[in-house]
Amino acid sequence: MDGTLLGIVIAAAVVIVAGIVLVLVARRRGRVGTATLRSRFGDEYDRVVADYGRGPGEKELRARLDRRRRLDLRDLGADERDRYSRAWESAQAAFVENPSTGLRDADLLVQQVMRDRGYPSERFEEREKLVSVDYPDLVEHFRSAHEVAVADEQAERPLEERRQAMVDHRFLFDALLQGGDPERTRRL
Repeated sequence: MDGTLLGIVIAAAVVIVAGIVLVLVARRRGRVGTATLRSRFGDEYDRVVADYGRGPGEKELRARLDRRRRLDLRDLGADERDRYSRAWESAQAAFVENPSTGLRDADLLVQQVMRDRGYPSERFEEREKLVSVDYPDLVEHFRSAHEVAVADEQAERPLEERRQAMVDHRFLFDALLQGGDPERTRRL
């Protein structure tokens, strides 16, 4: 093989290898890795991986991120935040008189705030998944509070469970309003 032909073969090999490296780097940049998912989702990462397995669980979490990116969420205006804050105070007052009513009102209020911000509101499971993207530290509180609210409609739950569900709803409610008082919802 003469020198020119050898030079062409080597140059072609270098171009092919460089192309492969560029494709792999581009794919890696576009793909959210395990460390990023674990950091982003915290305990929710462990829960999803335990439920689905590592590969499918990470795929599910990436799909949640993707669905969330496609949403056009908006911040609430000051008037809306005030109106919702007053509605929350009403739900709390109702809870004192009738815990089931107050809890139901709080559950619906969280759903309304989410809808007004632009989250889909048809199915709890979809809201739950999207909450895990934006508020991974609150999703378990949200899940638990909603479970108690739904179960309370079927049969009265113990007062302490309902009280804790109200507190858990308040965590997410304040976060959704973007400006809630963290001292009012600090978990002891």
